[in-house]
Amino acid sequence: MTKATPETDREFGSLEAMMQSYAETAVRLAAEDHGMTLDYSPESIPRLETVLAARVPVPAGEQEEATRLWGGYYGEIFRRHWPAEWIMAVYPGGQFAMPALDVGGSQIYPLLKVFRRLTIGPGEDLSAFYAKVASALEAKRR
Repeated sequence: MTKATPETDREFGSLEAMMQSYAETAVRLAAEDHGMTLDYSPESIPRLETVLAARVPVPAGEQEEATRLWGGYYGEIFRRHWPAEWIMAVYPGGQFAMPALDVGGSQIYPLLKVFRRLTIGPGEDLSAFYAKVASALEAKRR
């Protein structure tokens, strides 16, 4: 498998630019290593699941980078389909800030969900989570 270029060594003008860069790297790796096209559509989530399944187990020393890459892509699916912006936020009950999405006052933690998918397994279904969040956001719109 192709090793990701560490995005952590780069400087970005904004959190959004950093997360988009991670997402672009994820798109490239999915194509190069797995022949999967990730196009930021909700319909691409099952392909993302296939890529993640092929990449586990993720060694402990690579979990943070993998979470940023694939979580960045997963978050960009939300951001491109809902009026959302990347923010740094502390998950309720958590102790540290992480990139999250603010969607009209609601916070979504795509990196946390992807971390759980990478470390716990397929029970952390990304498609089901997206559907649940999309349903809640749609209901909030009305």
